[in-house]
Amino acid sequence: MYNEEYVMLSGELFSSLFPLGVPRSSFIVVCGDEGSGKSLFLVAMVKSLLLSGEPVLYVSVDDDPATVAHQFSSLGVNVLEFVKRGTFFIVDGFSYRVREEKRRRMHVSVIGHIEPQNIRMAIDLLLKILEENGFNGRGALVIDSLNEFLSYNTVDEVVEGVKDLRANVSKARAVLVIASLHTTTPQAKDLLQSISHFVDGVIYMERRVEGEKPVFRVFVRRLKGAVHNLKWVEFYLGEDKELRIARG
Repeated sequence: MYNEEYVMLSGELFSSLFPLGVPRSSFIVVCGDEGSGKSLFLVAMVKSLLLSGEPVLYVSVDDDPATVAHQFSSLGVNVLEFVKRGTFFIVDGFSYRVREEKRRRMHVSVIGHIEPQNIRMAIDLLLKILEENGFNGRGALVIDSLNEFLSYNTVDEVVEGVKDLRANVSKARAVLVIASLHTTTPQAKDLLQSISHFVDGVIYMERRVEGEKPVFRVFVRRLKGAVHNLKWVEFYLGEDKELRIARG
């Protein structure tokens, strides 16, 4: 049974960050420099969603789908189980770079392909897949990341794409959208500044090294309509493959 208004995320870290859940109609941007733990954070969120029965459409732009599946296995998730249940799908936004004679379906979870050069066509395909697979008032759309769209489009064009996704997915369908953004280039920083005032949530990520173990920290700058932690929270990947709060 789905909560009509909120998505509950299990686990020590998410319970601390979002004690009462995340509004379903949210568009959230997870941002930070390279290596700050954004993909780890996203994969852990997806893991929580899948284990609770929520379907997930994962747009793989930064890596090929097989690598994404491996990232999930590093957190103890066999995505094939959820593919069989019809709750996990990948849209491949990576393979457009592969030469035509080598292009193929890179993983069994792949349900479609997009090319970041054409934001309009990419959004139309995502909406079609969401509709065909019953993403209405349930599930999440995850985009990792927005940066590739900036390689071919202006900041203003990507801003319009974000607005369209927020309107048609988060608001019209009540489907949670989570998108990562690597803020290592001037264009990415301009994009974050341009969208931060209208998206529903902005989450900052940082990383530091403590001995041989990386420790990440996260700050929920804002999340409309939700109670959330107002402080930086440090966390690490535990031996049990769960995100654990680092206690000083």
